[in-house]
Amino acid sequence: MSKLFIDDRAIEFIKKALAKENAPAMRIFISGGGCCKQFEMAPVKKALAGDVTFTRDGLTVHIEKELAENIEYIRVKFDEQKGLLVEFE
Repeated sequence: MSKLFIDDRAIEFIKKALAKENAPAMRIFISGGGCCKQFEMAPVKKALAGDVTFTRDGLTVHIEKELAENIEYIRVKFDEQKGLLVEFE
């Protein structure tokens, strides 16, 4: 993966969520198995082995190694009605 895009509103939203959880970073990863894999985000204390780490405007995001190796980009944006929206390719 070469790029992580996070809009300013998403950064502020995530920072507030991390403060509530007393966590310094967010991790984006794949959960589930077989045909039921899901793309998830969770507050974390530290990266796991192999994670790719990005920092922007004081926000640290860890991306699971498998995910980072198999997609070109992740785009995170915030919508007032829908909350965080995550796109990837």
